[in-house]
Amino acid sequence: MKNTLGTHLIIDFYNCKTTFQEPEELEPLVERAFELAEAPLDGINFYHVDDELTCIAVSENSHICIHFYPQLLYAAVDIYSFNINLKASSIMSALKVNLHSDRIKATSVRRGDFGSIRDMRPKHKSKITTIRRVKNTGAKIKRTSSKMFTIIRHPKRSTRARRMKSSQKDTIQ
Repeated sequence: MKNTLGTHLIIDFYNCKTTFQEPEELEPLVERAFELAEAPLDGINFYHVDDELTCIAVSENSHICIHFYPQLLYAAVDIYSFNINLKASSIMSALKVNLHSDRIKATSVRRGDFGSIRDMRPKHKSKITTIRRVKNTGAKIKRTSSKMFTIIRHPKRSTRARRMKSSQKDTIQ
């Protein structure tokens, strides 16, 4: 980390329960993020193009950009700072709470890394809320149970299919 100039955090927030109609409504999120980063907010701009709300905020050594798509319930956030001690995880947690997102995908890149090239690979993290995990598990159980019911209803078909697979393996070897 000594050879790194800064941190670049790219975050995708999926299934956001909070909705915004105007880009100016994103201002409290950005102000809170700069508070957590302990950086003064120098300037902020808002854009509303088609179905995208954009907020770009700049500080002395960092910037935060939020692109929010109300119809997709999706937010793309870009946080960059020359301060390598940036509390990016706390900013990400605060944004998750304020956006009420149930799934996050984050990529962290050390910018200006003058170390080895191998260090330049981004690090990916995904977090899923408990309710999303329950829904995914339920879907897996449903698929497995339908397979089991097919085996129980038609035991000869499933036995025949297993025999055919094992005979194919024998001929390959």
